[in-house]
Amino acid sequence: MSGTNNIGGSVYQGEGNTYHNPVGRDQIRERPVVSGSGTAGASTRADIGVLTVLEQETRAVVAALQGLSGYRTVLLPSGATAYEAELTTPDGRVLRIAAMQILSPGLTAAALDHRTLVERYSPEVILLVGIAGGVSDRLRIGDVVIADEIISYDARKETPDGTRRRGRAQTVAAPLGRRLNTFRTAAGSDFTGPDGVPFRLHVGPIGSGNAVVADAQSEIRTWLHTFHDKVLAVETEAAGVAEAFHDQRGPYGWLTIRGISDLADTRKPRDDAFHDLASRHAATVMIELAAYLGSR
Repeated sequence: MSGTNNIGGSVYQGEGNTYHNPVGRDQIRERPVVSGSGTAGASTRADIGVLTVLEQETRAVVAALQGLSGYRTVLLPSGATAYEAELTTPDGRVLRIAAMQILSPGLTAAALDHRTLVERYSPEVILLVGIAGGVSDRLRIGDVVIADEIISYDARKETPDGTRRRGRAQTVAAPLGRRLNTFRTAAGSDFTGPDGVPFRLHVGPIGSGNAVVADAQSEIRTWLHTFHDKVLAVETEAAGVAEAFHDQRGPYGWLTIRGISDLADTRKPRDDAFHDLASRHAATVMIELAAYLGSR
């Protein structure tokens, strides 16, 4: 793949896969397969796990998965619904993808549902797919950022002289970073989403913490650019997933794919008008990138 990547309508096709336009709410209201321990058959492994948070993010990911082979929903013992599908890559590999929605926004919920996904599916890679606020002049609404480094901004010490933040940075695993480089070389930076809107793909560090940043003069935003002058975006779950990977053995990597829904300042739309757009674009990149991931 090179140049502009258009997977709107039914343009993206692998062997047995077609990514159609986004679905509406009613199209994901199907009765899931009930899956308890030892009951739901052999489909308990996945090559790629996907986590979303918001309703708009989940709908966009489900729309992407419904265009692949073997799509189905599964009710997990935890009460969560998993969305499963298979992607056939250009070289003939069949990758199983399983997605689920995190219970609530924030680092703790992300870490807990990461564990649920890992215990159920043992994926090699987990993708956190959704939206973020842009904090770089390079970004526009609808662009997509893949994080190669997560900077946690929550840890801090409050002193009489002010707040002293103790940031922690975690980079993606080297094998996954190499696959990301291969994807970037092949795919380029120019994409078109299923809505027909062009956007650009960026790769770089993002900030993550429980605080939502909606002020261009935010102390958090200023600190992040002091910590790393190339920070691209901010969001509220990736640090939890990164920490969960650090704390337990298992999958070798995680990636965060974020569509830019606002610019993390006072211009942030009150009605979250661009959540759907940004979510669809993130899901677009998810499908393109997935073919470069997983080895089973």
